[in-house]
Amino acid sequence: MNIALFFTYQYSLALWKSSGILDREIEIYLELNKKYGVKFIFITYGDSEEIDLVSEYSFIKVLPIYSFIKKSNNKFVNYLKSFFIPFKLKKHLSGIDLIKQHQLMGSWVSIIQKLLIKKPLIIRTGYDMYIFSQKEGKSLFIRCLYYLLTYLSIEMCDLYTVSSKADLNVLKQKFNTNKLVLRRNWVKKIDTTTNISERQSTKILSVGRLEKQKNYEYSIKSLIGSEYVLDIVGEGSKKSYLYKLAKKEKVKINFLGILDNEELQKLYPNYKYFLLSSFYEGNPKVLIEAMSFGCIVIASKTENIKEIIDHKQNGILIDINQDSRQLVSNLNNLESDDDLTKMISYNSLRYVEQNYLLVNLVEKEYNDYNNLIV
Repeated sequence: MNIALFFTYQYSLALWKSSGILDREIEIYLELNKKYGVKFIFITYGDSEEIDLVSEYSFIKVLPIYSFIKKSNNKFVNYLKSFFIPFKLKKHLSGIDLIKQHQLMGSWVSIIQKLLIKKPLIIRTGYDMYIFSQKEGKSLFIRCLYYLLTYLSIEMCDLYTVSSKADLNVLKQKFNTNKLVLRRNWVKKIDTTTNISERQSTKILSVGRLEKQKNYEYSIKSLIGSEYVLDIVGEGSKKSYLYKLAKKEKVKINFLGILDNEELQKLYPNYKYFLLSSFYEGNPKVLIEAMSFGCIVIASKTENIKEIIDHKQNGILIDINQDSRQLVSNLNNLESDDDLTKMISYNSLRYVEQNYLLVNLVEKEYNDYNNLIV
């Protein structure tokens, strides 16, 4: 079985590597090859140097788009050029059985490719771009474009996957189709090697881009006057602002930069608490990863997160629109109740084991392929 995987528009293997997620993103395809012998062609928005990044994987062939067409410094020109990509690739994809699009952005390329080579198309989404554009306050024009792209993609694909029940329900209400299915994010395994009671209790771990969506301002202001230390993995445009805010409010904070996923996996077992104070999320991988190491997750009470966290059962939910003192109050309560922390940690591990293991997603992914290939 041969699958053509189209990357998210303007994403590349080099970008995956610089973001520290290359090995993790490839893991599912590695397992599909090991278990079922599936081979892949990665169509990336990179140049010929991309090929070396996965040269150790014989089951992956790379077709870097910008080795077929010249990349422009003008974003609009690149967008126009993207409509010609499928014609450039047609002869290179004659032997594939199925097309998979990684995220909605760029789906027009996959759709044209589907029409050209007449192969089934799966579009995989990790979050709903239209909903995110609303929450980000994008212009009406941009929101309309995302809505139309979602509509067109659902109409033209053979299967459209989402990572949360909340997104699934919203799309089912908007579009009358049986193409929508739930395919959650994943972790490879759970880790029970470190006792929750033996971990650092005054340090809190957060992972994510230093951008408005992640709401680190709330996290910092919530820790004013406390002894808790916030360690953040990630980079972004708000780093300088957050550093100055923490300094002004005398909140202890450490910016750990970008870590690759292997380094991050070694970090989780050191922390008792993991904080995610985002305004909105899809199906956050870092939250699931933290739970897979038994961390006690404290997360904002958004629709998609409430789908994962059962308050005081497998994590703690906080209302970021209410009193910011609730974070420290919850932390202090947990510190004074060892039985509660042990129960939440244990329940986190069991929840991930039952719902988010890679082995289960690999089986579903392969079945999706089989069901569409005639």
